[in-house]
Amino acid sequence: MERHIFLENGELNLPLISKTIDAFSYSTDISVTVFDANMDIVLESLKKNKICSFFNVYNQKQSVCGNNLAFSSELAAKLGESYIFACPSGFVNIAVAILEKGAFAGAFIAGPIAMGPIVEDTVNELFRIHGNSTDVFSKVTLFLRNMKIYTPTQVNHLGYLLYSCMMSLYNCPAEYEKANLVYREQVKIGEDIHQLKKMNVKMVYPYDKEKELIKKVKMGDSEGTNEIFRSLLNEVLLIEGGNIEVIKARVLEICAILSRASVEGGASLQKIFGINFDLINSLNAIETIQGIIDWSAKITDHFVQNVFGNLYSGNSYLIGEALQHINTHYMNKITLEKVSGHLHINPSYLSKLFKQEMKTTFTQYLNQVRITKGQELLKDTDMEIMDIALYVGYEDQSYFTKVFKKMTGTTPLKYRKI
Repeated sequence: MERHIFLENGELNLPLISKTIDAFSYSTDISVTVFDANMDIVLESLKKNKICSFFNVYNQKQSVCGNNLAFSSELAAKLGESYIFACPSGFVNIAVAILEKGAFAGAFIAGPIAMGPIVEDTVNELFRIHGNSTDVFSKVTLFLRNMKIYTPTQVNHLGYLLYSCMMSLYNCPAEYEKANLVYREQVKIGEDIHQLKKMNVKMVYPYDKEKELIKKVKMGDSEGTNEIFRSLLNEVLLIEGGNIEVIKARVLEICAILSRASVEGGASLQKIFGINFDLINSLNAIETIQGIIDWSAKITDHFVQNVFGNLYSGNSYLIGEALQHINTHYMNKITLEKVSGHLHINPSYLSKLFKQEMKTTFTQYLNQVRITKGQELLKDTDMEIMDIALYVGYEDQSYFTKVFKKMTGTTPLKYRKI
């Protein structure tokens, strides 16, 4: 027999489910009813212990009981765990939804369960709702008198036990874990929004954090980038109220900003294009807020560490700042004097420190950055060579060609054809 809640044809595996609910019922003396996706009853265990069996209306889908069961079963599906609820007659029931590929496919309902003393009003309410003739009055009264009374703690344990029985029918409970995670995320966001409204805090998009994020990325500050990104993402989650698709769109916008900042900070165009292509595909597949948070942490690390990791490995803060300035402004008229002025130090001192740390001169390093950018543009774009020369900081195409050949061993034109 197939050891799974669904058979290969997609139908419920009723023999296996029957064994499972019988194990629960005969261990607890509580009836379990199994409903399919249309909320039709397909199985019942220990029906004799179910007070509903005295009343014909309980299995009618459009009745007050049927509507209550359908609503509670769907809510259990959203929770991804057992859901304890009260029926119209005041008894407690436990619902665990059956999920198939994330969709509602039925439910286990354990109960009704008595939680608290049964009084005369309980009997009167039963007959008021169900409208049965008085010929079963004595039978119902006797049944109620013999019902076991459960405490709230016991009912909670029963809920976990029923949930565990359901999980035993699945090869992998990932669908329930996903549903439960989504629900808890929504609750947390809702609570945060409610708290902010109570405090009369106006929620607006944090552009200041976005600017700070750009600054951290350009500096190659991995820890700072992650910290700002997390803070920015938390505010986006609140502003968008937990709407997954809108949050994804916002995150992609932030990644576009990161891409621009990375290129301005010295990142490879080729690397950035590759990152962005993979980014969109992986982000689209995410279905939970926690998944977006985890993904964001990985991508900021990728931007900062992979893109900036080989820029500088020395210990001098000044040289680190100088490299950052060069990689950000290489396309402009940049000189040793301008960079030293930016750092508020003597040009001679910067020149000496640069050669000591980088094992090359300031000018050689600047040319290396410019030629590397030129190589990327020659391979990745259709820009004219003259335009590339201007873009990377050379006013004269012939001088660009001369430096290019000296550093690569070939001309820009031949490099493009390789």
